[in-house]
Amino acid sequence: MSEKRGPWFLFTGLLLGIGLGVAIAWGIPQSEPVNTAPASLRADFKDEYRFMIAAAYTVSGDLGRARARLATLGDPDPLLALGEQAQRLLAANVSIERVRILANLSEALQSQPLATPNDKTTPPLETSTPSEQQPPAVEPLPTTLEPTEDSNQPSPTPTTTDTPFPTRPLFPTATLRPTRTLTPTPGAPFALINQSTFCDPQKPGLLQVNLKNALGQPAAGQELVITWFAGEEHFFTGFKNEISPGYADFKLTSEIEYALSLSEGRTRITGLIAPVCTSEDGKPYPGSILLEFRQP
Repeated sequence: MSEKRGPWFLFTGLLLGIGLGVAIAWGIPQSEPVNTAPASLRADFKDEYRFMIAAAYTVSGDLGRARARLATLGDPDPLLALGEQAQRLLAANVSIERVRILANLSEALQSQPLATPNDKTTPPLETSTPSEQQPPAVEPLPTTLEPTEDSNQPSPTPTTTDTPFPTRPLFPTATLRPTRTLTPTPGAPFALINQSTFCDPQKPGLLQVNLKNALGQPAAGQELVITWFAGEEHFFTGFKNEISPGYADFKLTSEIEYALSLSEGRTRITGLIAPVCTSEDGKPYPGSILLEFRQP
């Protein structure tokens, strides 16, 4: 025996579903979105946030805002965090443009450090206190006697002519001494000032590069391009601040000749081959090369 159900059965189910949905939507409290601090982000999300800060600085050039945004990540050393992220990007063969964006921010942060209360950037004003002021010397008033035409006058009547006192300001106007700010030659290519080889079994086969600007300060954020047969790699200074902001290194392979370019190819060093060193037990290992550059 079959039971026939009319359309009221479906209509009743529809009403029950709508009522249950309304009850859930209005009766059960929903979770509300909460803004979280950047310091609480996961490590990979911090990297994305840090890159967005560097990209925003590239567009706006507002270093103060970029510094404040980096501080919200809570990194103990923001410069070191930028360097480590750039090294990870280089190891992952990410686009060199992304690494260059991080390098530009790192260079700006190191070239314009935060001013400290002990910094003296303004020379003292040359002012004097009221006690140091000497009053102007008072000159005696000259007296001119003018005789009258009447000789019977008992005595001449003297007339005095006042000489005005010289005017002198109580406080002299302070004059600021102009300061000279030395700046490196913009766009000048780096010149090689020292090239040497050394043996270090703890760090074998390293090409170590040190860059200094015209003031003798480490030059951070400089792009270096090293090439060899069928190979090329880019790396930057300023990512190993524990050594020097102007330091960068590259791992050399034995018996391979390299060429290093910097200053957008205007400076090029060729014939770089790791020397052969011998350990204490007589085993050979690749030595290291040190290159030092300075901007004129």
